[in-house]
Amino acid sequence: MSKDTKRKLTSAFINKDFSDLDKRTEYYDTLVKGFILRVTKRGHKSFAYRYWYDGQSRQITIGTVDELKLAEARKRARSYRDDVRDGKDPQRQRQDERESNPLTLGEYIEQFKTDYVKRKLKPSTRKTYKSRLNKITDDSISELLLKDVNRKDVRKFIKNEAKKYPTNANRLHSILSKIFNEAIEDGILSENPIKGMSKISEERRRDPQYSSDDIKAIWEAITDEWEPMQGILKMLMITGQRLGETKKMKWADVHDDMWIIPISDQKTGKKTNRNHKVPLSHLALDVLDQMKPYNGSSEYVFASLRDQSKVLTHFKGAIDRIRDKTELSDFVIHDLRHIVATQLIELGIAFTTVGRVLNHKALAGENAITARYINTDLTKQKKRALSKWANELNRLVTGKEAEIHQIA
Repeated sequence: MSKDTKRKLTSAFINKDFSDLDKRTEYYDTLVKGFILRVTKRGHKSFAYRYWYDGQSRQITIGTVDELKLAEARKRARSYRDDVRDGKDPQRQRQDERESNPLTLGEYIEQFKTDYVKRKLKPSTRKTYKSRLNKITDDSISELLLKDVNRKDVRKFIKNEAKKYPTNANRLHSILSKIFNEAIEDGILSENPIKGMSKISEERRRDPQYSSDDIKAIWEAITDEWEPMQGILKMLMITGQRLGETKKMKWADVHDDMWIIPISDQKTGKKTNRNHKVPLSHLALDVLDQMKPYNGSSEYVFASLRDQSKVLTHFKGAIDRIRDKTELSDFVIHDLRHIVATQLIELGIAFTTVGRVLNHKALAGENAITARYINTDLTKQKKRALSKWANELNRLVTGKEAEIHQIA
């Protein structure tokens, strides 16, 4: 235990930003021996109590920082300490209590929402995940005792969902498996009742193929959109970056002809551990110029016009309009990224460069070997690639060759 992790826990310390942590860290309270603040890499904070019983080190979770104030958590730690001094095992006592007052699946899911979902999932994915959890709690399966839920119960529930929503049925299958595994970790279940159970539905993998005419039609449909919706969709089609990262684009992140996406805004930031540099072509710079009259005074390039302190959201209406105008009924917003990747490859850009442009670790071939020998982000290659794509996009849309936009 280092000096840095042994300290008097205070509300100010607990509420501070822990985003600089690169691994799960435990902070030991100096007032109550064994009382711990646990902080994960994602910043999830929870209280626990560590003690020795029957010659073994054990730990019991007290609750999350969102659920409990520091004073209450410390009080519970003292109570566990007193139990240990009296020869009692807090873990065993909790287990006995659970067995005498068993949880239903629905009740456990409510705990799962406030614990696992906050601890493990990014804020951007929590809403969808909770929506699927609600699908389970709205069904009669949620009324069963967690310990009594069996394979047959789950399969019946999944089959009913698959009749109308086969893909969602598979997602619910995966979520239920996570719930049961978490219950095992919590000591409530001894085994996962659906371990090894096959998915009900076969998912058809989307493989969108867009012709030159399709790309032109999509661009024209985007041009009919209102600002800043038009601008952000164009930026996605020009740069191939992720929507979640693009909508957070700040004016302060743009330096001349370079957009620097900080680690904190990247989907893969924790894995790559570097800022992602996106060279801005003439088309991208045109979009920025178009955004200045709308959001020039905001922190964000694509801020909401209703509240310029917030980023643009709600893209469904725009995508529906694009589908109607282009008659591409299967079009989704992620296809803009797919278009850029496909076109770069067809333009003869190396896979590694394409991967670095998209900040896609697998496509860039970033395994242990390449990471050791390729310690550059290929900025020059990315500039050439995106310049080449801007010229090609201009040609597809206008039917004319761009004047001069090739970067040496």
